[in-house]
Amino acid sequence: MPDLVIGSRRASPQRALRATGLLVGLALTAFIVAWFIYRRSVAYDVPSGEPVAAPIVLEQTAGAGVRLRWADASLAFLGNLTVLRTQGEPFAIGAAQGRLLAARLPAMADALAPSIDALAGNGGWLGGLTAGMRKDWRLRFIDDGVTEPHRRALAGLTRGAAASGVRLAYAEALRGAAVLDVGLPAPWTAEVQTRNLTRALTVVAPQPASERLWVGRSFAAPGLGDGGEAAAAPVVTIAHPTGRQAWAGVGWAGLTGVVTGVNAAGLVVTVHPTRTRDVRSARGAMPIALLARDVLEECADLDAAIKKIETTPTLGAAAYVVIDGARGHWAVIDRSPTRVGVRRDPTVRAVGDVLGSTAFADDPENDRQRRTSASVARAERADRLAQTAPPDVAEVAALLRDRRSLADEGLAPGHRSAVDDVAAAHVVVIDPGSLQMWVGDGLGAGARLRGFDLRHELRGEGDRPIPPADLAADPADDQAEAVRAARRELRAARKAWRTGARARAAEAVARALALAPNLPEAVLLAGTFADGRGDRAGAVAAWARWFELGADDPGLAATLRAAVTP
Repeated sequence: MPDLVIGSRRASPQRALRATGLLVGLALTAFIVAWFIYRRSVAYDVPSGEPVAAPIVLEQTAGAGVRLRWADASLAFLGNLTVLRTQGEPFAIGAAQGRLLAARLPAMADALAPSIDALAGNGGWLGGLTAGMRKDWRLRFIDDGVTEPHRRALAGLTRGAAASGVRLAYAEALRGAAVLDVGLPAPWTAEVQTRNLTRALTVVAPQPASERLWVGRSFAAPGLGDGGEAAAAPVVTIAHPTGRQAWAGVGWAGLTGVVTGVNAAGLVVTVHPTRTRDVRSARGAMPIALLARDVLEECADLDAAIKKIETTPTLGAAAYVVIDGARGHWAVIDRSPTRVGVRRDPTVRAVGDVLGSTAFADDPENDRQRRTSASVARAERADRLAQTAPPDVAEVAALLRDRRSLADEGLAPGHRSAVDDVAAAHVVVIDPGSLQMWVGDGLGAGARLRGFDLRHELRGEGDRPIPPADLAADPADDQAEAVRAARRELRAARKAWRTGARARAAEAVARALALAPNLPEAVLLAGTFADGRGDRAGAVAAWARWFELGADDPGLAATLRAAVTP
């Protein structure tokens, strides 16, 4: 009877199968279209260009020693320092670095990768499968804020490396340029607690009976995957960009920006990366280190530098310390993506990792840094020492080598409140008035400081460079290598603990304590692991020992003090 009702249809398996096929086809088409849209959204346009087809040759000249020459660039070695001299357009300068420093780039890329990978977050059940997609999506706008000259420098870096047989993807180089802005500490480093990749200190001290200033600088990157060890083989770059100011910078292989530098006009720029609430990875703005390079290349005085930084929104947050060596004035420009504060000729003479401008007084991230970071006590100690004008460069070096507390008590080697940071990737002293520079060629500030004549290197004054005398290593500094070795064990311990290998983690901590028994970081981790194993008595004993050594993590000290108080 139902078959006789007008409008009814007989069930057809073929019709249902056809409808299902159409739905599957539409879904597949939509997925393919969405995939191509996604891939285009997260891809970066790579500038064109090829490096000069020239071999790398050994060159020996009178007064310059032995060096490697490639086209218009050269590479020389001074102890543990590498000196790159280059010139030309941005692509040529980047290509020179890639071509001559290619062997160092993979280790640096591996060290940076965990800080970029951490941006993917957890991701839930499918976190492991979609981590790469989430990371790419959050970084899709990174190249929008990078100007064409910097993009060309990064392209030159990758193609120069390729000419030397080393593969470095353009996306990898671009993200590496932004790691100081948005990167997160590797999960197996102690910096997870402070959420900062770096520790930086700049000291600006007057010279006696003069308007000239001394500049002392220490920069570390302990939050990187290797604790900053790949960055701790300093590269001194002396660049003569076409049509711009010549400059000298101290950094690492693959750094196309600047974190510590001085130009031919005697303008010094140092960068102190930090975190503020308005920093977002999904934004297109200028990376902080690339902006510092622009300041050196474009500005000849303090006012021009301040204006440049004030008017350029940045991807990350940082305090820029700018010293006008020719005029004896300086300023701290605190910059975040949406806010800026300027302090001209401040009374404090040391700058750490906290933004001191009133523009950031209500920023929760900056406030957390002020309350929980050992950098505050470190900067206060340096400021106190710098209030007395150092008579010579040896006294500036002695200031950077200080290992005492605010109460003038000795600190254990590796203590994070000490002015001398054993984790430092580079330590530099600059006299911008005379354009002389000294760069440490070993671990921490206690290493030998080698002199550079920047009048000749940047201005071409004199027939040949006449560098100032080197400063001898500090004979009292004999623990730096032991502390670094102990920190390697601590990173291995945290990795093992994260994977559930608790016995292996305990062994690594024991090795760290054998290498550096008084390293606060090792004693603290021993207590944390003991507490995690349920050994409360062992944990309390270790934490009590940590307080005896001088707690170097104010954030944790407030939490653990109650645990060790009877």
